[in-house]
Amino acid sequence: MLAAAVALATVGTLGSAPAAYAAGPVELRVVPLGDGYEAGLQQQAGYWNLNRLSAAALNGDGAEAVAPAAGWDDTARPWAGGGKVTRTAGKLVMRMRNADGTGTTDGLASCTATVVKSQNKSVVVTAAHCLRINWGLNAPLDLNQVATNVLFIPGFRGENLPRVAPGTDLNSGPAIGSDVAPYGVWAVTRAWWTEGWAAQANHFNNNDMAAMVVDNPADDRPIEVVVGGGQPIGFNPARTTPRTNFGYPTVNFKSYSGPNFSSTGVAVINGSPNVNNVPAAQQRIYDGRSLLFSQGPSWINREWWWDTNSDLMKTQLSPGASGGPWFKDFDPSTGEGVLVGVTSHFAQSSTGGLDAIAEAQSRAPSPYMAGTNFGDQEKAAFETAQSVTPGA
Repeated sequence: MLAAAVALATVGTLGSAPAAYAAGPVELRVVPLGDGYEAGLQQQAGYWNLNRLSAAALNGDGAEAVAPAAGWDDTARPWAGGGKVTRTAGKLVMRMRNADGTGTTDGLASCTATVVKSQNKSVVVTAAHCLRINWGLNAPLDLNQVATNVLFIPGFRGENLPRVAPGTDLNSGPAIGSDVAPYGVWAVTRAWWTEGWAAQANHFNNNDMAAMVVDNPADDRPIEVVVGGGQPIGFNPARTTPRTNFGYPTVNFKSYSGPNFSSTGVAVINGSPNVNNVPAAQQRIYDGRSLLFSQGPSWINREWWWDTNSDLMKTQLSPGASGGPWFKDFDPSTGEGVLVGVTSHFAQSSTGGLDAIAEAQSRAPSPYMAGTNFGDQEKAAFETAQSVTPGA
């Protein structure tokens, strides 16, 4: 739904589908191990200053958030509760670059990710496409990209993040403070995506999950200790049961109930239906600052006449929420649930499917989203991530 330089220890021929399915999860190594680890960790975290974070984390049209005049509903509303989800869900920002040397892509993007319970207390889970995407197309579209600098901010406080003006020098700026990052800033050092995603890194594949190991050069404690515990994670859950999902919706032009746009690209709610014929009273503007959630029934996503390993929900979130948690048995009084999926991509309709034309046009074809349902491949990625010692 959104859209990595890196030492790619087991990613050999980036940019083309491998001749055979990878045997298990594939690693993205962002920080080198061994003697260069501490310096690499400092470099990864130091790449991100307040200006660069703002450019990556907030919407590109410059508009601040506007709630729908008709009011929020279960397809999207701001999370007003507290609890563990306010500490474990967070903003993931990344620098995306061309993966095979045939293009010059070098841009910033954002997703959502979640701290989970793990043996090493250092695992954060998101969607694989937040780190690696390959539609098999290079110039001029350059849709073969990998993340090279990735930062996670649990408990992100976007309301305190100043917006930078166009043309601001992103190579310098203030450090990210505790008003924006109350639990610190965490560099992604290693990540593993599923073997399915390694074979086909786009939304025709539904194994869209990555498990990441994070570290903080300013804090020797693992992230689970700092945030007060991770969310439980589960695999092969019962399907067609209620789900609650969270995310930081950011992008307005790819929002089904988003606004219209002026001739200069400014997001506006001007009384007219939007491109999806959604009336003005139901339109909303997202700015990437706030954690929102959806809740309701889920059902199995069908593509090309067969069931997939992803589930559907009716949700009005937008890109920026990619990688956000799908919980079963979520308890709003504690902010805890069992993480059994992550937000992946828009569905073509309420029955599922992928609208490749809409993907190419970067628009939302429906108010339904697919979330990867955690099965054996996702479990393998998680088990690999939790088995390693950060830095070792």
